[in-house]
Amino acid sequence: MDAPFALPPRLDVACLPTRIRPLDRLSAQWGGPRLWIKHDDDTGGLLSGNKIRKLQYAVRQALDQGADTLVTCGGIQSNHCRATAALARQLGLRVLLVLRGEPPGVATGNLLLDQVLGAQIHWVTAEQYRDNQAVMESLAEQERRAGHRPFVVAEGCSMPPGCWGYIEAAIEIAEAERALGVRFDAIVHAVGSGGTSAGLELGRRLLRLHAMIYGVNVCDDAAYFRDRIAALAVATAQQYALPVDVPPEEIELIDGYVGEGYGRSRPDELRQLLDLARLEGVVLDPVYTGKAMFALGREWGHPRFSSAKHVLFLHTGGIYGLLAHEAALATALR
Repeated sequence: MDAPFALPPRLDVACLPTRIRPLDRLSAQWGGPRLWIKHDDDTGGLLSGNKIRKLQYAVRQALDQGADTLVTCGGIQSNHCRATAALARQLGLRVLLVLRGEPPGVATGNLLLDQVLGAQIHWVTAEQYRDNQAVMESLAEQERRAGHRPFVVAEGCSMPPGCWGYIEAAIEIAEAERALGVRFDAIVHAVGSGGTSAGLELGRRLLRLHAMIYGVNVCDDAAYFRDRIAALAVATAQQYALPVDVPPEEIELIDGYVGEGYGRSRPDELRQLLDLARLEGVVLDPVYTGKAMFALGREWGHPRFSSAKHVLFLHTGGIYGLLAHEAALATALR
């Protein structure tokens, strides 16, 4: 479709557009509206997941500025850090990762891939990580003094250029609606750093999509993310002169599903993850998409969904992170 705005320049490394398909067996099991899935887990191998959509825009900006090093941050099993490390190596760039926690005895999942890719890892405590932007800026300054040209990528690439990744995804959704002959009433996704939400909220308004956006926060709470998402959306709109506003009170979040905490899963969450894999061949991760789908299942009878005809679930990836949860999954598989 012809969008009423121009997309900024970006890299062309992700496998886009991602497919949308119905989950008819799960829909029949749950009853009510028809559930669909958008496979942003298929954006491409080591780059898979939602982060590469954002990185295509942010790292293009980095290259335009002459950067030779990317600096970013995340948790031990950060999908974003893995995607950033992979993209950096594909482009011939150096990569520095600020990771929250302590190095484990044996690296698994995303951390193992970070090491395979040769990322320089700087470990910080949870307290130090609270001001991760300052930590990254300090590292970037050290890199400049050493003669390098660093570019700092915000946590989750949740920064104005990164938001364009999900404005573009909103265009894909609008095009899919036209091709499939459906109109989505709701779009549901996991929220961890806010950039995906901010991009979708901007895209929804710019394209005048019918669907409401529902984010399921996997950490913190709804009040925190309403302010964070709104601030990021407003900053993006201002930086790129977009004629939209995203007030915090208009951001819809499904709270109460953090469970045992970030990166921790309850047995019923893991059981649903396994059930979906066997029913539809869709493998989610315990940290983000698993919690979002669990929340959707529990909230399916709420009027915002029960009155809908078509609901779209955004699969934002995380398959490599799943491989770091072998102990919890082994228990669930018994």
